[in-house]
Amino acid sequence: MIRGWIKTSCVIISMAILVLPDYALAADAVMHDEVNGHVRIYRTREERREAGLKHEITDWLTLSGLLELEYEFQRFSHNDTSSHSHDDDFTKTLQIGAELHPFSWMKGELIYEYDDEANRHTLDEGFASFEAGDFELEAGRLYVPFGVYFSHFVTGPVLEFGETRDVGMNLSWAPDDRLDIAAFVYKGRARKAGSGGKDWDWGFTAEGSPFEFGSFGVSYLSDLADSQEGFLSDEGDRYDSRVDAWSAYAVVGYDRFELTAEVVRALDSFRELDPDRDRPRAWNVELGFYPAGNFEWALRVEGSGDVEDAPRLQGGVSVAWRITRTASLTLDYLRGSYRRGLAEGPGDRELDKVHQVAGQLSVEF
Repeated sequence: MIRGWIKTSCVIISMAILVLPDYALAADAVMHDEVNGHVRIYRTREERREAGLKHEITDWLTLSGLLELEYEFQRFSHNDTSSHSHDDDFTKTLQIGAELHPFSWMKGELIYEYDDEANRHTLDEGFASFEAGDFELEAGRLYVPFGVYFSHFVTGPVLEFGETRDVGMNLSWAPDDRLDIAAFVYKGRARKAGSGGKDWDWGFTAEGSPFEFGSFGVSYLSDLADSQEGFLSDEGDRYDSRVDAWSAYAVVGYDRFELTAEVVRALDSFRELDPDRDRPRAWNVELGFYPAGNFEWALRVEGSGDVEDAPRLQGGVSVAWRITRTASLTLDYLRGSYRRGLAEGPGDRELDKVHQVAGQLSVEF
């Protein structure tokens, strides 16, 4: 595991030096409160979508980009033997964003993504939004606002199984800066057994900042089988009855500390799945610390239940460094344990524990 950690650090740091010809700008790296309040370029999916320098091509077209190099090493121990196995992964991801503003009350967004590991080109999101007073309507291919998925780590929390993206519409109302309420409908991937077409599903979210030091939110999704996790993919995404889910989060900041807590939980059981994995749920708590300078430290504790191949309990530490105004480097370590019979690793052997190190270089352009 130590060799994996050393390899991770060397690979990512070497990439940082090669990719950043302006490395001398590190001396000009600013305090975290001058780079949107955080050292990492993003902490949520929404912040990642908005990452990148804004290049105004015309009065109505703006382009931005984000390049990420990520290395991950995992060392597993098994229940049936004292031997160990390991796995590693090196990925390069490119994100290009385009914003179109043909009118003051209308805009369009396109998010293109390329993943070299899967050799996959994806239109991650593509939608138009219309504003009228305190209301905004988004329509197209988008992530519905179910869950926020905060994280200071390279490796996302287990509760990301709730992420859902489909063609749909989201109507939000924000009467002031302290309240945001939204309702959405979308055409989900899952459908009722015997049905000839996809079903329309729905949900809602409410977020508020009643105090200056914190914000809170809850959300609801009518069909968890629509999520990117694909819980019913082996069943052809067919279900006997829908399984809905809820999510809640809280963010509290004080001085140089930030505490985030989030939970995603199914409200019923999938009849198509085995009893030990039919009602997925997970929670994640992270404490971020921003010392003077351009560094950030974070601790994580998370847990899950009925989520296949995911640790039952996991914790670790992460450190991020804002190298320049447009680049950040993150290294983290996580240690987790699995519920017996719920996770398999290399060679289809049952997993007991995992040690994981990861590094990520993110560059805005």
